Amino acid sequence: MNIFGNEEEPELDNTRVISNSLGIDLGTLNTVIAKPSGDKFDLYQIPSVVAVKKDDPSEVLAVGEEAKKMLGRTPEDILAVRPLKKGVIENVVQAQALLIKAMQIGINEGETVGRIVIGIPGDASEVEKNAAEEIGRKAGAEYVFVISEGLAAAIGAGLPIAEPNGTMVIDVGAGSTDIVIISLGGINDIETVRCGGDDIDNRIVELVAEKFDVAIGIHDAESAKMQVGMIHCSEQLENLSIEVIGKSLETNRPKKVVIDSMLVADAVEPFMQQIIDGLNIILERLTPELMMGVYNNAVAVGGTSKLRGLKERIYDEISIPIEISEDPMTVVAKGTAIVAAEPLALEPDVRLRALK
Repeated sequence: MNIFGNEEEPELDNTRVISNSLGIDLGTLNTVIAKPSGDKFDLYQIPSVVAVKKDDPSEVLAVGEEAKKMLGRTPEDILAVRPLKKGVIENVVQAQALLIKAMQIGINEGETVGRIVIGIPGDASEVEKNAAEEIGRKAGAEYVFVISEGLAAAIGAGLPIAEPNGTMVIDVGAGSTDIVIISLGGINDIETVRCGGDDIDNRIVELVAEKFDVAIGIHDAESAKMQVGMIHCSEQLENLSIEVIGKSLETNRPKKVVIDSMLVADAVEPFMQQIIDGLNIILERLTPELMMGVYNNAVAVGGTSKLRGLKERIYDEISIPIEISEDPMTVVAKGTAIVAAEPLALEPDVRLRALK
């Protein structure tokens, strides 16, 4: 599980090796847990949703899948909420409950968690980083470390991050999109666009209401996006469709609507343009020395990266070929788990020794 891909592992301080290490991608939409198991990982995923009392949001009633089922369906005295918005922790108590649930899923009953590494957006402030570390400690971990989701994705995808030539990761999450340039094992540059899959889902809801005069649930919008979604690009992609039952805004009765790929592409377009703008900004800052590496080593991760036409559209706009990760939903968690298993591997002196 060597981050750097060399035959010789960087030397680690054995006194800091702790059992039951976990990598956690604490996401806006889903939280993914990865537990190192030899050269593989045990992977788990739960919705990043917490159910709380309306008059006391600090009293948590349910977490994960059970809480997600309550979204839009709760009685008046219960709220189902997401502790993270745009990748940022909005409520520490609720995020702590989510992290505790993730840790419980990742270890066996009666065991403790020694070390967790949490992936967070690359432009997170010190306050946000401290909040993530705080909830990790309060959740019971002995050692907590936070890492940029973009760097974690590159590590999890097995990209040559230790090379001096440059690597680019486009992490399209639910709440934000990180565009990260990595060189010599560290982050060279980063641009975060505060838009992601959630914005697309909300725009699908709006377009269906505008076009069909029908209100659909956010889960139906997300499902339509993933099943038939695509992005406008130069390639001729098949226009697929899916039938959804919503509520007529005229009669308040059930009404069927057909959502096709073109509608989803129209919903994606304003947010895709923001991502393209972010790519142009980071390429403007990119040094010539890193251009070849970025051209040859660029990958997109995150759930929305699976939309058809993404890599074609990016190539249309910036002339850089992009690969879509084989496991875009779990690659960040895998990267955090690798760092959790090798706690000193990202230290500058270790990174430089790995190049020799």
